[in-house]
Amino acid sequence: MKKRLLFLFGVTLGIFSYSQISYEEGYYIDNFDQKVQCQIRDIDWRNNPTEFVFRLSENDEPRKATIGSVKEFGIYNTSKYVRTAINIDRTGSSIQNLNYDVNPLFKEEELFLQVLVEGKSSLYVYVDGDLRRYFYSKVHANSKVHANIEQLVFKRYKTPEEEIAENN
Repeated sequence: MKKRLLFLFGVTLGIFSYSQISYEEGYYIDNFDQKVQCQIRDIDWRNNPTEFVFRLSENDEPRKATIGSVKEFGIYNTSKYVRTAINIDRTGSSIQNLNYDVNPLFKEEELFLQVLVEGKSSLYVYVDGDLRRYFYSKVHANSKVHANIEQLVFKRYKTPEEEIAENN
């Protein structure tokens, strides 16, 4: 009886845990500004990706695109990512990692930022594990072109009195 229940449990678990790879309609823009309609493997990224898998049609073999070859990609009605060379502060905010510097410690990196809001002012997010940073850009006056994307500053630091303060 126990073997039968164990077998039934195993079969049921196998059926419910089976998941099919999902490709969603999307696009990417390559380094030559060519927009390519494709199907992108939707893995619901927890962290911002540095690459993604796509196929040109349902019967096509999957291919990989990297941050070095793609300026922008998106899954229609779901998500959009733009590549940018950006100054990012990766300073941790846990109390044991705080330092006495009020200023962010910027380092230039090339990243895919997820577009959260797009318009005259746009908002982006970058997530890498416990690190979450927000960025923004505004359209230049008398233009339709966005200015450089900049990080919204929020940094916790220690004061000389060993108190915790914030730069925001």
